[in-house]
Amino acid sequence: MFPVVRQCLFRYFLVAFLIIFAIIMILGFTMLITGEEKVFINEPMVFKEVDHHKLGSADALQENIAHPIIVWWTKFTGEQFNVLKCKNVTCVFTEDRHYKYHPNTKVFMFYGTDFTPNDLPLPRKPHHEWALLHEESPKNNYLFSHKPIMTLFNHTCTFRRESDYPISTQHLPTLEWLQDTTYLLPTSEKTRYQSELAPILYVHSDCDTPSDRDTYVKYLQKYMKIDSYGSCLHNKDLPKHLVDPINGMSHKDFYKLIAKYKFAFSMENGICDDYMTEKLWRPLMVGTVPVILGSSKVRDFLPHEKSAIIIDDFDTAESLAKYLLYLNRNDEEYEKYLQWKKTGITNKYLKDLMAHREWDTSDEEVMHDSGISYIEGFQCFVCQRVHENMRLEKEGKMPKVYQATLEHYGCPAPIQFNAQSQRVDSDKWKYEWQHHKMIAEKLRHSIDNGNNFTWKDAHIFLQN
Repeated sequence: MFPVVRQCLFRYFLVAFLIIFAIIMILGFTMLITGEEKVFINEPMVFKEVDHHKLGSADALQENIAHPIIVWWTKFTGEQFNVLKCKNVTCVFTEDRHYKYHPNTKVFMFYGTDFTPNDLPLPRKPHHEWALLHEESPKNNYLFSHKPIMTLFNHTCTFRRESDYPISTQHLPTLEWLQDTTYLLPTSEKTRYQSELAPILYVHSDCDTPSDRDTYVKYLQKYMKIDSYGSCLHNKDLPKHLVDPINGMSHKDFYKLIAKYKFAFSMENGICDDYMTEKLWRPLMVGTVPVILGSSKVRDFLPHEKSAIIIDDFDTAESLAKYLLYLNRNDEEYEKYLQWKKTGITNKYLKDLMAHREWDTSDEEVMHDSGISYIEGFQCFVCQRVHENMRLEKEGKMPKVYQATLEHYGCPAPIQFNAQSQRVDSDKWKYEWQHHKMIAEKLRHSIDNGNNFTWKDAHIFLQN
């Protein structure tokens, strides 16, 4: 009897197993053909050429498209097929990679943070141009700090003023917003708040960054009191409704908190010419003096020659602390840094730059959206260049040749602060910067020789 029972149980188990296996296979196949397939390797995530053309639809290469096609190779805008009119010319923008070899495809666009060496439209065709949009910190992708990579691009949009379509003021909504006095407090009131608050605040939760800002603040804490609200060097709590960095940092109550302080650190996570974020503009707007660690050319953008304090002007953290404490005790001297809020912005370069800026930040803090975004502006900029060259070729003339230089983004190797709070080479971050330099050289060698790039080849290259 027992052998018979065992045989029956085995058969039931076998049938159940086969049914479950079949269901798993069917579900897996369904997901494969309906979803976007992602391939994971031991390096950054890459996308296979699975696009938005449904299976069985007409081949994208055969589509009759009259306008130049510009493909966002890195997914960024979410545009499947956007016919964008730019003044008197038109281009098609898409993230659909099926258009890679369409006869009208002219440019591939890349968002810098997502630029991955082993996921590029290679081998590169002679008539294909590349465009780079990268407004983020050099910390996000050190490849663009090196000439072999930057000279791959024909059109650029970065924070550097040298780029083709510069967006140095990407975090400054308007000059009217900057000069607003809604949150400005009298100096005497700021002084009264110091019964509970320090003279200066530090609000950062991205710790141990390439700029080494945490180390500098640690040294400065030896000489003066600093309130640190973020997770980095934390010693003071934010109100609960301001803790969320996405919503809290743009909350009116956060502006009011900054305004209570005489000084606020404006320290970027990476150092590069013209890289300036809301960390600079926010204190200026609320009427607090920023203490800046960032772009070496930040003076070119300040509203007034006496509106901020720049750390690079001081040999040590101790000398900076002495000056800040001097201003903290002398209201008349301190208020010279806020006089521009009443008399107006005097920086002609900044005023001219903002007057001629065609794009808008679309900042939710400022109900001002009369222009286009810098993304759309750059798209049209590239589209117009493409049409100009098409016209020249039609007239039998040589088209213009565009090529980026290192100055369109290139950022220096990271630094750190030594025990004397002076800048020296950064052991940790400089290694990463150098590592990316070698990858940049290998990638460029592969592209110039008409080859694809693989991480395996890169590892061999780095070992040699």
